[in-house]
Amino acid sequence: MSTTKRDLLIHYDEESQKLILYPVDTSSTTAIRAKEFDGVCPEVEFFKSMPAEEAEMKLGGLVFSLIDLGSLKKIGIREYEAQAEEAHAEYVQGLERDAKTNNPDAQYSLFIHMHSVAMKLLSPEALARAEELLRAAAEQGHENAQSSLESWPLLKAAAERRIARGAA
Repeated sequence: MSTTKRDLLIHYDEESQKLILYPVDTSSTTAIRAKEFDGVCPEVEFFKSMPAEEAEMKLGGLVFSLIDLGSLKKIGIREYEAQAEEAHAEYVQGLERDAKTNNPDAQYSLFIHMHSVAMKLLSPEALARAEELLRAAAEQGHENAQSSLESWPLLKAAAERRIARGAA
């Protein structure tokens, strides 16, 4: 048994169609965790609140979906991409609902989503909505929103240039 904290690295070898699980020293994953996407972070209590078999299935489903979303050759146990799109749509609906009640966390999260939509769809309307949400969250004292508001003129100008290039 190891005396150091270990992380679990799951590697999908698409060519050999194998999943390889590496228990690795946490110190060797520090740089990876610092620069990559924040990850999916369910609370342990979420899994402990259900029967063991269900928790194992949920975690397994989550792992398979993340593997497929990041692979060229999908494992294909389910249509994870469609499920992810559906889950994201539900997440955005929840943000919309909560933002209407002036929830600053929801407003800030929805700002991030709308900024992404503006950039992806080259939408000035989505950019304007993103700014409204950012300002609303910042006015309520949301720290991340206040920080983002400081750099908003630069982000907005970059988005407007990209939208203009796409429209041309």
